[in-house]
Amino acid sequence: MTSPAVRNVVATIAGIVVAVTVVFVIEGIGHALFPPPPGLDLAAAEDRERLMELIPTGAKVAVVAGWFLGALAGACTAIAASRRVLMAWIVGLAIALAGVWTTQMFPHPDWMLASAAVLPLVAVLVAKRLMAGRIVAA
Repeated sequence: MTSPAVRNVVATIAGIVVAVTVVFVIEGIGHALFPPPPGLDLAAAEDRERLMELIPTGAKVAVVAGWFLGALAGACTAIAASRRVLMAWIVGLAIALAGVWTTQMFPHPDWMLASAAVLPLVAVLVAKRLMAGRIVAA
């Protein structure tokens, strides 16, 4: 890619795709390890309201880990492809916004809401350190 603008857009999209894929994989592993209780119907409002009371802490931690690890993998991908940190921040912000949006679909504990907002941004800082040798000055 010769155009830096095109490279940056592709890097950002690739980072988001990688991030979302990692989030889905980790959440899927969490769901496999900690399946929802039998008889739970997520189409029913009252069951959605009780969901966080019924699922084990491990299931919640898997979701939060997915947000962090997905943002980390996506940010590293964006930096590797663009050689710029800005694209990683866009990926981290996208995952943070998606996580916060998810927590609004049905009640989540406050610590999960805070994790959704903060951990993807922390993941970008970690990615920046991990990928420091790939970053070029603006």
